[in-house]
Amino acid sequence: MADKEETIELVVDTYTKQFIAMRFWLLGRNYFLALEALEYAAECHTGKRKDGKTPEYFHQLSIGRYVKSIATSLEYPEATLATVFLHDLCEDYDIGFAEIEGRFGGEIGLAVRLMTKKFRGYRKPDEQYYREIGDCKIASVTKGADRVHNIQTMIGVFTYEKQQEYIEETERYILPLLKGARRRFPKQEPAYENIRHVLVSQIELLRAVHRAQENISPGS
Repeated sequence: MADKEETIELVVDTYTKQFIAMRFWLLGRNYFLALEALEYAAECHTGKRKDGKTPEYFHQLSIGRYVKSIATSLEYPEATLATVFLHDLCEDYDIGFAEIEGRFGGEIGLAVRLMTKKFRGYRKPDEQYYREIGDCKIASVTKGADRVHNIQTMIGVFTYEKQQEYIEETERYILPLLKGARRRFPKQEPAYENIRHVLVSQIELLRAVHRAQENISPGS
């Protein structure tokens, strides 16, 4: 019990430090709209991730930290970061698109709308969902970075079948999405190449882990 409590405290402490670091980084660049998005989304995301101990908003914060590392390759770094922080709110908390657009502007509002697959009983068909994201300079980066963190954190949380599903979806939709966006938005090519490289490396590693697990007999 003590070990579990210590682990939770460590996770929360790490999250708090990363949140503060992100806040000051945004302030230092006068990214006040992204900072507002960071704070607004943090107030909404109050739950835990599927492991039951990590703050829910650690997902968005982790994506933001990755996008920060490729920000110099983005045409709209502040809007992309704001979209990262806000991208799950409509789907997970039933916040209307109009509210996001009213608070953060049409550009960010559109990107968040595109990132939302399910909303108030309607689910976008996969082909449409990924095609529309690929046509947006902001959402295409956000979706790729989102999937990077999804795959990074799957082991020990998702079932083997769910992990396989994510891998197949990434190869079928997201890698082609990044390839198309790279050609469509050549100024952001280094960012798309970075995301693609990370995803391909993660998938290779995950498949190696799966092969190792399959070779371990239940009694060993």
